[in-house]
Amino acid sequence: MCFNWKVSLGTFIFSWSSALYLLTKKLTKLQKNNIYFLMIFSSIQLADTILWLNNMKQNMVNYLVTSFLIPIILSAQVLFNLYVRNNFYNILLNIFVIFYIIILFNQFNGYSTNVCNNYFSSPLWGAYNSSGKPKRSPEITLGNLILFAFLIFYPNCNKLVFWIGIFFPLMHYFFFAGYGSFWCFAANIMALWYLIKY
Repeated sequence: MCFNWKVSLGTFIFSWSSALYLLTKKLTKLQKNNIYFLMIFSSIQLADTILWLNNMKQNMVNYLVTSFLIPIILSAQVLFNLYVRNNFYNILLNIFVIFYIIILFNQFNGYSTNVCNNYFSSPLWGAYNSSGKPKRSPEITLGNLILFAFLIFYPNCNKLVFWIGIFFPLMHYFFFAGYGSFWCFAANIMALWYLIKY
C-alpha cells in the first residue's frame, strides 16, 4: 500500500520503467494494450505523490489533482479498456460511459486528505467539497469500486472474479477507507506479472 510519497513515487517509477522495458520487446497487440493500460493505471500513483508532497493541504494543488487529474486518469482507464482494448461501440454504452465519467468528476470534486486510521495511511480522494467542508460520503464506495472494476476489466472474467470476489472484500474488511491506495498494490502486482509473463 502507498502510505507516503516515496512508496507512491516508487510504484509509479517501477510500473512505468517495467512498462517501457516491456515495450522494447516483440509483443502482440493485446500484450501492448495491456502494457499501455498498466501505464494509465499506475499514473494514479503520480497523482498520489503530488498529494503527499503537498501534505494534503487544502490549496489549489490539492484541488486540481483531486478534481481533475484523478478523474481524468480514472476515466482514461475506463475509456481505454472499453474502446481500445475491446472495441465496444454502441450508443447505450456511449451514453452510460459519458454519465459515468461525469459522476467520477462530481465524486472527486474537492480536496483529498489522508487516512490515518491504520498503518497503511493513504490518500482519501475527494474527502472535502470545493468549499473545504467534509463530504457526507467521501471517496469511492465499495459498490462504485466494483462497478469501476467491471468497466476496466470487462470482459476478462478471471480478473473480475479475483478483484470483485476476493481482493476488494478483503481490502474493505482490513482498511475501511483510502481505497485509492489499492491502485498502488495493483500497479505493482500488474507490473511484476507482466515482467514475468512477457
